[in-house]
Amino acid sequence: MSSFSGTTNGQADAGLQLAPVGNDGPDHALLSKTFSNTLANLQGFFDQCEENFNTRYALWSGQSADGKKHAREGSKIDPTPWDGASDLQVFLTDEAIIKKVAMLSMAFRRAGISATPVEGNDIKRAKTVANFMRWMVQTQIPEVSREVKLLANFIQEQGIGAMGTFWEETQEKILTTVTLEQLQAQSPEADLTTALYSTEGEDQLVEIFVGLYECSRAKAKKMLAELRKSQTTTVPTLGRKKSRPVLRAFNLNQNLFIPAESTDPENCSAMFRVEYYTAEQLRGFVNTSNWDEAWVEAAITTCRGQLITNTQNEYNQPMGRSFTFQSNQFTNLIGVVFAYQRLSDEDGNAGIYLTVFNPKMGPDGSHDGYAKTGLLGYAHGQYPFTIFRREHLSRKLHDSRGIPEPGKPLQQQIKVHKDSLIDNASMQIMPPLMYPQGRPPLRWGAGARIAERRPGEYHFGTTPSYSPSTEASYKELKSDFNGYLGFATSSSDPTYTPLITQDEADEFLIGWNKVYLQCWQLFKQFGKEETYYRVVGLKQVDPVEFRKGEEDEQFDFVLRFSVDSMSPDQTFAKLEQIAKIVATGDREGMVNYSEWLQVMVNAIDPTIAEMILDPKEVGQQRASGDMQDMLTKVYSGIDQDLTPGTPPDLALSVIQNYIQGDPTVQAKMQNPQDPFGKRIEKLMKQAEFQKVQQNNAKIGRMGAV
Repeated sequence: MSSFSGTTNGQADAGLQLAPVGNDGPDHALLSKTFSNTLANLQGFFDQCEENFNTRYALWSGQSADGKKHAREGSKIDPTPWDGASDLQVFLTDEAIIKKVAMLSMAFRRAGISATPVEGNDIKRAKTVANFMRWMVQTQIPEVSREVKLLANFIQEQGIGAMGTFWEETQEKILTTVTLEQLQAQSPEADLTTALYSTEGEDQLVEIFVGLYECSRAKAKKMLAELRKSQTTTVPTLGRKKSRPVLRAFNLNQNLFIPAESTDPENCSAMFRVEYYTAEQLRGFVNTSNWDEAWVEAAITTCRGQLITNTQNEYNQPMGRSFTFQSNQFTNLIGVVFAYQRLSDEDGNAGIYLTVFNPKMGPDGSHDGYAKTGLLGYAHGQYPFTIFRREHLSRKLHDSRGIPEPGKPLQQQIKVHKDSLIDNASMQIMPPLMYPQGRPPLRWGAGARIAERRPGEYHFGTTPSYSPSTEASYKELKSDFNGYLGFATSSSDPTYTPLITQDEADEFLIGWNKVYLQCWQLFKQFGKEETYYRVVGLKQVDPVEFRKGEEDEQFDFVLRFSVDSMSPDQTFAKLEQIAKIVATGDREGMVNYSEWLQVMVNAIDPTIAEMILDPKEVGQQRASGDMQDMLTKVYSGIDQDLTPGTPPDLALSVIQNYIQGDPTVQAKMQNPQDPFGKRIEKLMKQAEFQKVQQNNAKIGRMGAV
């Protein structure tokens, strides 16, 4: 058991008690109190999140499913202006959030990634690391696209969200058919054949199978029955081991809670993660994560179906949301709290300590009140959560507004305008019918015949006039809101719109810089020494070998995205300007034209780039193969011309190696009667001419040096 105190390292957020851990483990009562105090201090944030949620999805008390106003059951107050009047849902803020999420998702997908060595100047290694990280995140973390969208939704709706970065090592069990002979070879000390058909030996075989395959006794008995019947059975064996980073977006109103006074994520005194598991999952953690078995069984017995928190949005049904989680759906689940604390041991060694517990289940005679406790074990020494904010209004992390907060008044005003337009149209289509008292018409509607005793007994009442300015008014309100959020409108500032969008994308990707860094650090700590990968965006015949490198090797990662790439016209204009600079300014031969070609095609369409562009090595191999085929035809007496676009230096090199490597070819070259030599000389002259043309073009671009 680790021995450490409750002292914090550095500046912790004030006003919060830590749960110290002694020789006997953490103080369960103090840790539970710290957790409950954290939730209590966040109540204002929870209330605002609920309001933002209801604003986004246009939910309110007494809402009808048909979008019309009706009298509430048991209420004596009639709806205003009448029963059946419009009560329309307006999704102004939801529309804005959807657009922002789409923009941020695209920024992440299309962002360029670069790695910079913290020490040293190994630029080539840095580029390799960047390519490897792009491959790992995009191909080895299948959940990344979903989690990016979830994170973006949390940020835009609530103003804040978090991305958790963890390392996962799993090895799935697969069923394999084995024979009695194969089982005997695995257990040579036991006579399986004799024991299989004897009553006394069954218990022995059950114990052997349970130990050998880590299965239940029921499964072991089933295997025995199959062996007796057919001499074969299916056994659980370990399949391919998965070792990779795992990314998960966290909602700070549902499953991740940080102190309300927090200003710096890394200086938080504690972070609390809440999860719900089945009994089977908890029992699995005993073997996979070293959870205390006595605690697990006690939790299954005493905490099944109990919600850990009472926050408004934690799996409770929000107003009008029939498809969201309800508490009765958690009848068979057990709540667990993961408490992450920055603490130091008695020698002053700081680290992130993890305690797994349930605040409603204290220690008893069978367990100490927690499932697991000790150092988290991540060498980077950081919390495994990156906090993302939509705004920076103060130093407090929670002081950031979601889009529904400024959008709610405008959304309500637009709703008033739209309801009035619909109600006015209803009055125009079916105005009130005036009739003599006590003589209502038997029928009413289009084509109805109503008898009059005296002219004018039945007539339509006066309806309010329609003002076109009403519709124009709500359209102007929507335009103002979109302009405020940085969306392009007819009246928005053309310089302001891209500025806001670029700032939002940059802020989002800054958080991802830390996520990538933690993924890299976890890979350095737990990943394989050698990994084979493919460069994302390029076709490769063979994967590239990647080695972790030196243990102290460190990199910083930067993700960049230009909003100009969202506009084809702006993209083409920028590429044209860069091309002019490259053409006239590359006096020292600094430009990598292969990379420049990739950049140009990727900027237009990454999918097309992947289809038509090959790695440089593959292109050279293909060109070399084409030259070899051409020389074979020349040797056979077929005249050939150098293919346009063939690298002239490569062509000359292949021809020279071809001549020098074959005495027969040399003899044909020296025979003046054989046209072979002239054909070879023609190809060499064509290559020399192309080389001169390329040099002339370069000199023409740069001028004489």
